[in-house]
Amino acid sequence: MFTLRTQNLIWTGGYGLLIVLIASCGVLLLRSPATAAIDTLAEDSDAPPPSWTLRARWIFLAAVPSGLLIAVTAHISTDIAAAPLLWVLPLSLYLLTWVLVFQSRPLLPHKWMLMAQPLAIIGVIVLLAVGGERNLLITLGGNLLCFFIIAMACHGELARTRPAAKYLTGFYVGLSFGGMVGGLFAGLIAPFTFSWVAEYPILAALAVLCRPPAEERLQNWNRWFWPLLVIIAVLLIAPTYSNGKLYAWLEEQRVYVITLVAMIGMILTVLRVTGTAKFAGIIVLALVLVRAYPADDGRVETVRSFFGVHKIVVTANGQYHVLMHGTTIHGAEKFQNDDGTPVTGRPEPITYYHKDGGIGQAIAAIRERKGAPLRVAVIGLGSGTLTCASEPGETWKFFEIDQSMVDTARDPKYFSYIQSCASDLKPVIGDARLTFAREPDGIYDLIIVDAYSSDAIPIHLATEEAMEIYKDKLAPQGAVVMHVSNRHLELSSVVVGIAEANDLKSWVYSEDSNRDSEYIFATSVVVSAREETDVGKLASSEQWALTEADEDQRVWTDDYSNVLGAVWRRLRDGEQ
Repeated sequence: MFTLRTQNLIWTGGYGLLIVLIASCGVLLLRSPATAAIDTLAEDSDAPPPSWTLRARWIFLAAVPSGLLIAVTAHISTDIAAAPLLWVLPLSLYLLTWVLVFQSRPLLPHKWMLMAQPLAIIGVIVLLAVGGERNLLITLGGNLLCFFIIAMACHGELARTRPAAKYLTGFYVGLSFGGMVGGLFAGLIAPFTFSWVAEYPILAALAVLCRPPAEERLQNWNRWFWPLLVIIAVLLIAPTYSNGKLYAWLEEQRVYVITLVAMIGMILTVLRVTGTAKFAGIIVLALVLVRAYPADDGRVETVRSFFGVHKIVVTANGQYHVLMHGTTIHGAEKFQNDDGTPVTGRPEPITYYHKDGGIGQAIAAIRERKGAPLRVAVIGLGSGTLTCASEPGETWKFFEIDQSMVDTARDPKYFSYIQSCASDLKPVIGDARLTFAREPDGIYDLIIVDAYSSDAIPIHLATEEAMEIYKDKLAPQGAVVMHVSNRHLELSSVVVGIAEANDLKSWVYSEDSNRDSEYIFATSVVVSAREETDVGKLASSEQWALTEADEDQRVWTDDYSNVLGAVWRRLRDGEQ
């Protein structure tokens, strides 16, 4: 196990090695002959300057893959898998394409990439049509492969059209500016413009225009193409407004229909019947069909903010409304009984918050131990489910960073928890690490930490220093409940470690209700308190295990966290 001193020595050695390598490069540069550069400039002295059209194309060719990098990362980390460090994969591929295309002898010839690019664009369309979590490995690998080919084709065009040496400064400025434009579009403009990751299909369509122009063989075809495409688009999109038999058939055969449209476009392009602009038009139609006939089961509405895309799914039978962030369910509410009648009265907390689950048991045990109304702080609002875990006379205060999440939970067309159980709710908006720290010390009987972004927990809420804040806010016999259910990270031992570092004892709960069809899920919870008596009957329950910290596992702090270790423990021990 590395100590802090060892880690500092490694960092110091790394910086020292970097300084030596930089100095070596400087020495080699000073010793290199200057005649080669002079000869090159002399050869290029008669080269004409690049046109403004070509300069604009450089910017476009650099902008598309740059924006696509951010769009692909957002797509795979929200709609496919919210696995830790997943963003490294598309970034590595993006950087690799620059290395490959500007080699003196490219390992992957540019003409191969141009031939494969239409297939890659069609691959993106098919993957979007099929949906997110169906065969995770194929979906993830397919998106990354398609992105790599598209980026290689775009960057290969940049390498092919680069100017003479004396104009390279303007060339690289254009590349930098294009990269900035693509990044601004996908990273800043799109999240505030679209309610879903629309930038991914938009940039996939724009990638078609990165192909070099080609002469069309059938000139008479030009005047018929666009009217015919409009007619086909109307025939395929109009059924979405009727919900008739044709719509039902197209929805059932959606993947085949969308793939057929895209394949026709590719074949016409390969045969040089259509040019780049016409191929782009066909791809746009295919992508519109992906949106018109979604893969999700049931009606879906999306809400997007800086913190990601939230989906509110109304199941096909209308029985449940489900809140999803990325691929993870963060709350649900039952709106219809099994016989189709509407649910009346106070909504019952379900998903991870059912009364028989870990969080429900912890609330009941602390309430019974105190024998009086509780004062509770909840970090993370979700769909507002926990508002209905309160009882009359109790004080529950919620802390939430995402205002769009608050607006969604308040809207009765999505969820009715807040309207039914806490209509006067005024959550504290902001990063809970900062806002909760401003709360008075020693006032809360129970603190529930349930803040996630898809399947990733904000690390700064699961450190020794964060637990110290929670402990300071606890009443003399209070307890901290941390929800640690996760598909990719083993977090129970992390919470036990940060609790023990603050002289707190911890009990771990992890059980599966086998009631997934009722949207009541397996839950992993850690309760931490000063003494056994503080957690009431949980201390003697067979479902709750008093757990000590692993001496070989370093405690997470604001300066140290080991996400890869948590991933490895999940792979080793299985999902909780």
